Amino acid sequence: MIFSRRTLVISFGILAAAGLLLILTALLNPRQTITLPFGLGILLLLFTLFFLLFFNFTGRKAAERERNELEQRFSFLVQHIKDYAIFFIDPEGLVVSWNKGAQQIKGYTEAEIIGKPISLFYTEEDNRLGEPSQNLKKALEDGSYESIGLRKRKDGSVFYADVVFTPIYDEDNILKGFAKITRDITHQKKAQEDIQATLRREKELNELKSRFVTLASHEFKTPLSVILSSVSLIEKYPETDMQDKRLKHIHRIKSNVNNLKQILNDFLSLEKLEGGMVSNSPVEADLIPFTREVIQDMEGSFKEGQQIHLHTKGTPRTILVDTHLLHNVFNNLLSNAVKYSPNGSSIDCSLIYHPTTVDIIFKDEGIGIPTEEQEKLFERFFRATNTTGISGTGLGLSIVKRYLDLMGSKIRLTSLPGQGCTFTVSLPG
Repeated sequence: MIFSRRTLVISFGILAAAGLLLILTALLNPRQTITLPFGLGILLLLFTLFFLLFFNFTGRKAAERERNELEQRFSFLVQHIKDYAIFFIDPEGLVVSWNKGAQQIKGYTEAEIIGKPISLFYTEEDNRLGEPSQNLKKALEDGSYESIGLRKRKDGSVFYADVVFTPIYDEDNILKGFAKITRDITHQKKAQEDIQATLRREKELNELKSRFVTLASHEFKTPLSVILSSVSLIEKYPETDMQDKRLKHIHRIKSNVNNLKQILNDFLSLEKLEGGMVSNSPVEADLIPFTREVIQDMEGSFKEGQQIHLHTKGTPRTILVDTHLLHNVFNNLLSNAVKYSPNGSSIDCSLIYHPTTVDIIFKDEGIGIPTEEQEKLFERFFRATNTTGISGTGLGLSIVKRYLDLMGSKIRLTSLPGQGCTFTVSLPG
């Protein structure tokens, strides 16, 4: 039968009280010497004292045994946790224990890390800033401290970690060290960054749509007005000898239709790029007939008297290239050359074959680009200050740059205001 602590205390209290009562009874009768009540009282007190000492001793042993069992269970649990690095460090920041989770996350075995400083787990930048000692200091000040940041593994790789420091004190309130729990949150961090990137992209796409509506309402208005005006004027030239006047307006219609087509192509291309729907799929291609075909397709948008001349240098050969992406690049660069160059101007397109690359150079006699604005030329929606009055979206060259990046190619510009532009596209192969 198991007695509760309270029951035992009450029982011992009753025995002690009875013993004291017997002793007092004997002492209050001065005519009697030591009697049976006195002896019995002494015996009860001794019996009570003995059992109190025995009870206290066995209680301490039981508590110590229970504490040892709990410590063993806790130690076993800590040692076998694999998802968390749980270990202890001394007041100087040296590792004094190590569990399987710590080995799995950080890569060190117990033999390799015991006695080593926790600075091994920090990046060079964090160590330079004194992060390890600062974390221990904050844990002492606040009772515990949580830190989220990059930590380093044995192999030098880094990961995002959620770390909690807790100071450990003995019974005399003397600091024995710190418990340190580390959790690898790299996957959670990446998922969070992916969500933020998606939200940013959604915001950019919404802004892009808004910008498109604004640009479309402005850029479509003028070409459509010219087209309607030219159609109305053509109707006024029915006679055969008025063919030159009709052709003039037909050319204006074609030119403005091509402008509208280019604007739509720019927006469709950008939408595909932003949606990740564009990839590089190279095939073997001969650039000479390919370039001639692009130039031929452009003829309908030439201004009066404009000409494009094709030149080659070096030994021609086929190369691996995504012809669809390259067609859009050539078409955009040639459209700009035509649009920003005057009537009767000449545009040169040169194919220069090097041993490992091919350069395609587009040189025009147009308005050029201000020197201080050239570094922004490939940014989305950017238009040079000297293009006022000339239709355009500011998307073409940014799309060209992104297409060439996908193909592993480069583009560079040489230009002076009033002296035209020279764009050089370098293709591998």
